[in-house]
Amino acid sequence: MNRFAKHIFLVFCLCVFINRCYATTKYVNIEYDVPIDYSKIDKNALATQANLFFNHFEQITDDEYKKKYIQPLLNRYSVLSVMVPEDPFNFTRLGILYDIMGNDRYAKSCFFKATNLVPDYAYATYSFGNYYYKRGLYRKALAQYKVSEGLPYPYSYDRYMKMGAVYEKLGNYKEALVFYKSAYKQQNGLDLYNKILLLEELNSKNMLYH
Repeated sequence: MNRFAKHIFLVFCLCVFINRCYATTKYVNIEYDVPIDYSKIDKNALATQANLFFNHFEQITDDEYKKKYIQPLLNRYSVLSVMVPEDPFNFTRLGILYDIMGNDRYAKSCFFKATNLVPDYAYATYSFGNYYYKRGLYRKALAQYKVSEGLPYPYSYDRYMKMGAVYEKLGNYKEALVFYKSAYKQQNGLDLYNKILLLEELNSKNMLYH
């Protein structure tokens, strides 16, 4: 099959996915029983396209415009997760998308699949941590963040900030300072600087008290 025919087939498959979707709240979920001949799909081209879309998706600040990317991204990463079931990356991306949709069941399922495949896969554990953090489950979030070392910036900065915030909420100012200072080294700012000064003062008072 030539290159043009492959692209036509890929577009057809994705259209089939979209036409077989069903509505749920503000978004849609996809059904997974659509028969597709995956051998005819160029997974590398599909992955490149999906990742380009996702990178753009992450930069969008308009929530209404952002919704338009949800279903096309779900379609692509769902196909990739079937084609490469041993790769935790695609399941992680699906988990992130379902998390944004507010679909807890599917989000957790995808994150568990990703972390079961590779327990110390930083991108998956970080994203799973974000899932728990958004829902106020801070100890569970912290457990995931602890095993998500080695992330590139800006994910690393976000991880440091959230770990600092969790420790601060738990009243452990000493550990909170460690992570806030790590975040400050990557991206300094006046608000963060003032927070560090405040926590150093509180931590000093606690040490004197004890």
